[in-house]
Amino acid sequence: LLQAYISRLKLDGFALVADMAFVQQSAARIMRALFEIALRRRWSGLAKLTLNFANMVAHRIWRSQSPLRQFPNVPPIVARKLERKSDIEWSRFADLTPSDLGELVGVPKMGMILHELVHQFPKLDASAVLQPITRSML
Repeated sequence: LLQAYISRLKLDGFALVADMAFVQQSAARIMRALFEIALRRRWSGLAKLTLNFANMVAHRIWRSQSPLRQFPNVPPIVARKLERKSDIEWSRFADLTPSDLGELVGVPKMGMILHELVHQFPKLDASAVLQPITRSML
């Protein structure tokens, strides 16, 4: 049921629909609780995994899918074409022009819309300077 919820599948049958309502209400809280438990016990690998699952449940999108699936004005066909272009990293989409994006998905009219949507995602550039701790610094 959790897979069906994340994949946004439509279910038939009263029992399945009732169980799906329970999954919708509880899944995000359960995943977040598992993340908190792993974090408190300092299990970094499990914490990362449960955080990924919590985000997948909260956004109802698999990690292998394009983040553009969150937007209702992106047709599923266009999103699938973007996901098939696995040789291009998500960070590179921001560098492409609207015409390049339109050519990439095979729908030139979608280029400008995709360009605007890609630039709605936040970007973080971080740099760090490391120095060894010496006696003179203490």
